[in-house]
Amino acid sequence: MDHEFVVRKQVQNRAIVREVDEARQRDLVRTVAGGACVLAAVLFAAWQHLDARRLDKEAAELVAQHGRLVEVHRHLQLEKETLQGPARVEAIATRQLGMKAPTRETSAVIERVTVTPPPSRSVVASR
Repeated sequence: MDHEFVVRKQVQNRAIVREVDEARQRDLVRTVAGGACVLAAVLFAAWQHLDARRLDKEAAELVAQHGRLVEVHRHLQLEKETLQGPARVEAIATRQLGMKAPTRETSAVIERVTVTPPPSRSVVASR
C-alpha cells in the first residue's frame, strides 16, 4: 500500500492585529454611563427613604419627650404654687423662724414717693 501524503505549508503563528470596533466601544460607554446614572438615582432614592424614616423616628421620640416634659412642668408648677401659698409661708415664719404676726403698734405704713416727670423740653448738647 502506497500512501501519498500531502505536505501542506505550515501556518505562521504571527500576532494577529485586531482593530478596535469604534461603534462597539461607544455602545459600551453609553451602557456604562446609563447604568451609573440609574445606580446613582437608586442610591439617592434609598438615601432619601432611609433619612425620612430616621427623621420620623426622631420626631416620634421628641413628641414623647415633649409629653413627659409637659407633665413634669405641670407637677412643678403645682408644687411651686403649693410652696408659695400664704398660709404655708405664714406657718413657716411663725413656727420655724419665730416671727409674730404684725400688730398696729408694731407696723408702720410707708407711703410711696411719686416720681416727677422730666421737663417737657430738655436741652441736648450738640457739637
